[in-house]
Amino acid sequence: MTVILMIIAAVVAALIALFQYGYISKTKNTKKKPWFALLRFLTVFCILLLFIAPRFDSKTYESLLPQLIVMVDDSKSVDYLEAKSTIKNDLDLLLENEDLQSKFDIQVFQFSEDIKPIDSLGFNKADTDLGKAITQPQELFKNRNKAIVVLTDGNQTTGNSYEYSKLDAKTSLYPIIYGDTTQYADLQITNINVNRYSYLDNEFPVEVFISYQGNENVTRNFTITQGNKTLYKESFNFDATHRSAIASFNLTSTSVGTQSMVAAIATLSSEKNTKNNYRSFAVEVIDQQTNVLILSDIMHPDIGNLKKAIESNQQRKVTIKNTSQSYDLNDYNLVVMYGVGSAFAKAYSQQAALNKNTWVITGPDPDLGYLNANNKAFQIETDNEYDDAQPILNDSYATFNLDQLNFEDYPPVAVPFGDIKFNTNIDVLFYKQIGSIATTQPIWFTYENGETKHAVTLASGLWRWRAQSFLNNKDFKNFDDLVSSQVQYLASNKKRNRLEVTYETFYYQNKAIEINAQYLDKNYEFEDNGILNIVLKNKESKESVTRPFVLSGNSYSVDLSGLNAGDYTFTVKVENDQLSRSGSFSILEYDIEKQQVNASDAGMKKLVGPSNVMYQGQVNQLINKLNNDPLLQTIERATIKQSSLIDWQYLLGIILLLLGLEWFLRKYNGLV
Repeated sequence: MTVILMIIAAVVAALIALFQYGYISKTKNTKKKPWFALLRFLTVFCILLLFIAPRFDSKTYESLLPQLIVMVDDSKSVDYLEAKSTIKNDLDLLLENEDLQSKFDIQVFQFSEDIKPIDSLGFNKADTDLGKAITQPQELFKNRNKAIVVLTDGNQTTGNSYEYSKLDAKTSLYPIIYGDTTQYADLQITNINVNRYSYLDNEFPVEVFISYQGNENVTRNFTITQGNKTLYKESFNFDATHRSAIASFNLTSTSVGTQSMVAAIATLSSEKNTKNNYRSFAVEVIDQQTNVLILSDIMHPDIGNLKKAIESNQQRKVTIKNTSQSYDLNDYNLVVMYGVGSAFAKAYSQQAALNKNTWVITGPDPDLGYLNANNKAFQIETDNEYDDAQPILNDSYATFNLDQLNFEDYPPVAVPFGDIKFNTNIDVLFYKQIGSIATTQPIWFTYENGETKHAVTLASGLWRWRAQSFLNNKDFKNFDDLVSSQVQYLASNKKRNRLEVTYETFYYQNKAIEINAQYLDKNYEFEDNGILNIVLKNKESKESVTRPFVLSGNSYSVDLSGLNAGDYTFTVKVENDQLSRSGSFSILEYDIEKQQVNASDAGMKKLVGPSNVMYQGQVNQLINKLNNDPLLQTIERATIKQSSLIDWQYLLGIILLLLGLEWFLRKYNGLV
């Protein structure tokens, strides 16, 4: 096509040149005209070439080796099944095989709950996600033919079930199972369902799932103990057809604080793994509940979403009332006033008399004049117009920890159009962004007035943020944590401290253990140059360990994962400042990697078929399969690159040169 266009361009340029210099018209010819016609032809032809932009294709070929992706299980269960040395030896045999080196592009990764390029195998990771080990390499190398070799014991403890993973058309999967796959008789506590909190002298439900692996008829006692005291006891029968049982019962909270208990099923006489016969759990018993009143005269989805967010913490209870109903603010730790207007006169009167903390949310149609008249901290310009504004999180907000919150690109909410003037110091949580313009006007802010604390949210449509949290993360945690932090700050009349430490009263050993701290300077602004350390002491062994906090956003954090189970006291200290905070927590023993009795090949057989599952010692069989797999062949890939026939800059220069030469010759010959 390009050649045809160039021929047409040459014909058109020739016709134009011949016509303009009289070869087609009746104008008398001269000896000079052929040279001028030639120059005009070249000029017009070059101009047309500039528009055509002729290109030509160049084709190159390269050989693409198939990929061999080796995934190595780095979890604790491999060590418990005494298979780590065998895996290492087999990995070395694969990587040192000359045939594989010449035929494949080899990539090696180690996996547990996450995947990373292999560094050093310690077989000490707390979780195994086999589903991720199978699906992520397919996503990472989706355009290449590849074999995924998985060296594992087949036991998965987290993530989506790998036996239902999909293999694309460019992937062959070859698992090698390590460890003893013999089925041994075993009793196991597989799961415990229990609320984290309970109230003093109240009953709380407990549900325990027990599974049996074996064929004999056995009867064993199940118990719940606390120290030397047995709280619950029940007997269960198991056989080849009855392989599971559920113990469901209620216990009573008798004392305040963390109550640790142990669920246990008696062992079998020939049981190989007894670590999975017991499991620790705990309940934090509290003697009072935070009561929150939401006061509003309108029905709006914001109110229901606020209630759900506040009650996501089981220590809180929300009551919703309108202003015409009977209420006494003295019965509540916090009052949330949604859609403030003159009907809130009683609430404002009680609030002033009782010095109650408040959270004011303007809602869809507030009476801004009434709101201005009933507070001295700020004044909002009264205008009936509203803006749709997105939130901009203030990273410097120091009243509570924002590290885990992310409100980027959240949907807009309706906010009052007018400016706000402040008569006191405020802490802005969110600024408003209108369209693409970021402003310094707040959507959400907090302030203190004497002994009371207050929050103001100038918005309607907070339900959109909770919905966006679910769309982004498949849960409501981002929004609920924000509301929970706001309620925690407002529901307490405790004076603000320069050093605040956030932690749980108990942790499970297999989960992340993180303690956060906020350090403020003497002006109560976040101090990012502090040096914070935590001194931990095990109550039983009396051993002490010191670990530093690291700066993370507008707070400090320390990761204590890996500590042994037990009860700990701690003190957080700030160097060069006379500030410290102390507390205590418990770590409950639970190692999910110890729950497995044997290696498991059932999932892999279901995924790839029994004939494609190999076992330790069958590396040579794997190598033969890899060499004979028709999918894993070297392919030739053609790359077509389009290049311009003439650089437009040079072509433009030639056009200017031709035009200049023609003008000069015409001028010289008196034709201009």
